[in-house]
Amino acid sequence: MSFPLKLWIPLGVIAAVSSGALAQNSSPTPRELFYHPDPSQDTAHKTGAKGSKGSGKTGGTSQGSGGSGELAGGGHIVKVSMQDPLGITYTLRKAVGDSMVDVSPDATFHTDDRIDFVVQSNYAGYLYIGSKDSSGSWTPLFPSSEIANGNNHVEAYRRYTMPPGVRKIKFYEPTGMEEVFILFSKEPVADFEKLLHGEKPNGPAAKPLQMAKVELPGSMVDRLRNTSSRDLRIEKIDEDGPGDHKEKAVYVVNRSGKSDSQVWADLKLVHK
Repeated sequence: MSFPLKLWIPLGVIAAVSSGALAQNSSPTPRELFYHPDPSQDTAHKTGAKGSKGSGKTGGTSQGSGGSGELAGGGHIVKVSMQDPLGITYTLRKAVGDSMVDVSPDATFHTDDRIDFVVQSNYAGYLYIGSKDSSGSWTPLFPSSEIANGNNHVEAYRRYTMPPGVRKIKFYEPTGMEEVFILFSKEPVADFEKLLHGEKPNGPAAKPLQMAKVELPGSMVDRLRNTSSRDLRIEKIDEDGPGDHKEKAVYVVNRSGKSDSQVWADLKLVHK
């Protein structure tokens, strides 16, 4: 299947766009919150001047730190809340020859471009992704019957390429804008589970029922967006811009620390 799309990453919530290494005594950025310290360690978090894409926690943790301090390479040790933030990060990629190349979060796409995106979460949990077609209907991209019999449980810090499998999102005429959402939760989201699997969530999901024919009600998508978009902070990083984090990615973090907290991201994919 092909999906006509393009990207921008709003969330209709608090947007925090950071351009470089954290200044001493300032608040942690969404990226730093995403790579939160291990709760069994001290709450100090090392953040290096340069991050490593998809490498898990950046710099690890530092025990016994009394506050912010300098690290080699220009990073800092930053105190973060014991209420562990829940977050996702994603990177857009475009086909260039036989390779998939990371592109800016604000990239514009053209007819015949083929793209995908790589998603990570900082906790194990459940991932839901949907796309909106030209008719205005929402359909699921993930979970997919092609992957693990529709199981949408994901591991912390593991990179997942979407759409799953060998599919890519391809742009066809006419030009315009399409939408994709990403929803991540520590626990199964009952509305989605019942709709996709025809049963209440109960451990690893069974094979979706008639996955190709499922339509996600717009009212449900809007309600979940409004609920899940609370307490979010967003950071876009583009290696071509200023700052020391040389990557192209978007970080979305929920700082509430609530057991039922969720993370929602809206991707607006622009085709010109």
